[in-house]
Formats: sequence, C-alpha cells, structure tokens
Amino acid sequence: MKILVYGAGVIGGQLAHALHKCGNDVTLRARGAWAETLQREGLRIHHYIQHTDTVDSLRVITADDGQYYDAVFAVMQYRQMEMILNDLAALNSPLIILTGNNLSPQEMASRIHAVSSSPKTVLFAFGSTAGIRADGKLTTVHAGDGSLTIGGADTEVPADIRQKLEDAFRGSRLSVSWCDNMDSWLKYHAAFILPVVYLCYKTQCDLTRASGSDRKLLLQAVKDAYGLLMELGYPVRPVGDEKSLEPGILNMAVKAVVYLVCRTRIGALCTSEHCKHAPQEMFDLHQAFKELRKKRPAYPMLSFDRLYAQMPSWQVIMHEYPR
Repeated sequence: MKILVYGAGVIGGQLAHALHKCGNDVTLRARGAWAETLQREGLRIHHYIQHTDTVDSLRVITADDGQYYDAVFAVMQYRQMEMILNDLAALNSPLIILTGNNLSPQEMASRIHAVSSSPKTVLFAFGSTAGIRADGKLTTVHAGDGSLTIGGADTEVPADIRQKLEDAFRGSRLSVSWCDNMDSWLKYHAAFILPVVYLCYKTQCDLTRASGSDRKLLLQAVKDAYGLLMELGYPVRPVGDEKSLEPGILNMAVKAVVYLVCRTRIGALCTSEHCKHAPQEMFDLHQAFKELRKKRPAYPMLSFDRLYAQMPSWQVIMHEYPR
C-alpha cells in the first residue's frame, strides 16, 4: 500500500517504521528542522526495550504533494488534529485514520466529510507506543513493533478496509485490535490517563515520588471517571474493562502496572516524559473531560477531584514545562 503518515513524532515514527518493514510505500509528513533531519539522516529510532537501533530511509514531505495514497494515518496531539482537518479532507486518499488522544471523534469525522470533495472513510486509532524525541532520533517504548487499536467512531471497520489494513501490517510484529466504538474507547482511555497526568504533575513529573496512598487514590479517581462515562451512557470499551477496577485478579494486574509505571524508567517514558513535553495536550484533554462532566454536574467524583486539587495550577505547569 502507498501510505502517508502525517506527523512524525514518537507514535507516527514507530508506525511508519512498522509499515515500512512490511514493504509498504511509506511517506512521512513533517515540518521544520525535524523534517530536515529526517531527509538528511533518515528515521532513526532507538527501541528501548529491544536494545536495538534502526534507520529507515523514507520519503519526507512538508506539504501536500498531490499524490494518491491508499491510506493516511494522521498522528497528532488532540487539538493539533483539529487544526489539520481541512488539510486531511483535501488529500487525495479514500481513507483517513486519525491516530491519538481524541475526545471528539464524531465531530472531527463530520468536519472532514463536510469539506471533502471526494468520498472518504474516516477511522480512529490509538497506538500504545511511548517515548521521546531528542538528539535527532526517537527513543520508543513498545512491545513487538507496537500495538494499534482501530475502529470507526461508533461502527465496525468495513470488511474490505480491514483486510487492506491487515495486509499492510502483515510481516511486522505490530498488534492490531479492532473496535466497534472508538468514540467510547478514547473517552475511557482519557478517563484512565487523566488521573495519571494529575499524579505526574503533583510529583513534578517524577512518579518515583508517588506513595502507595497516591497510587490508591489514582485508581479510585479512574473508577470515578469510568462511573461518569457509564452514567452518561457510553458503552465500556474495551468490553468489560470496568471489571479491572473491582477486587480480583484483573485489579491486581492493574495495580502492578501502575506500580511499574511509577517506579521504572519505562514507566517514565510512557507517562512523565509525555507530560513534560505535551502539557498543552494534557490541558486540552482535561478541559474536554470537564465539558463531559457538565452533562452530569451532580455526579460524585470525590477521588478524581481530590487528586486534581493536589497538582499545581495549569498556569504553573505551562510555565514549568513550556512546549
């Protein structure tokens, strides 16, 4: 397949690497000095868990080149995605996959359809890859070649498109999961990560400072946020995920993951580093979730609010961790 990856940060870069190794014709769209680095030195990735380094020589563009692409993966921060919707609608491609945190999938899909001059299928995805960009390369944290959850805003992926995407990833170790309601999936994901964000900023982006009581409060805050979404009628995605917050084996596994996130370098790369480098996105997610809360203002979220109250103000955070 001929594929454009629009956005060459950590997730976009790892995604482009996985697609390229399968034999797809991959183009990266980047900007500024980073685009020049990619053109000059290639896509350099240090795979942290695997202790390996790769360099992919990919075509890099900085603006729409008018070429046809079988699929476009747009990999941007939440509000940045809103800024490029018209550009995505204008691309010569029948398939646009918005990849990353997103609390307004329905609205974004509608905007693309409204201004596109040709029929487009708009899907949504989230990649599990984490890491940082520094010194002209990416350092990524992922199992295998990463994982990707893909689906329509509230529908399953059409069978023919699913087959094409499965073919595109065949030959890589990237794990693909399919979801029938990415609108809900992304909202529940935000419900989980926002308490993690609050704890990151409370500890000055050093989660090793988090106590056992902090971790307990974090999970209680997640339970509050899940409860709100269920109260609002959003079906839980992944299906049954709410059971991981109740006593039992799944909850023990979640507690272990939270502990590792707080105590290891891998955890820091997955959480704290992103909070340091993307405070605006974290604020935007917080604000979007705040809007959801307005639909049920009386719904009790005591632990969620208690954890949030323990972090510095957003003004202080933006000053401490400028973009």
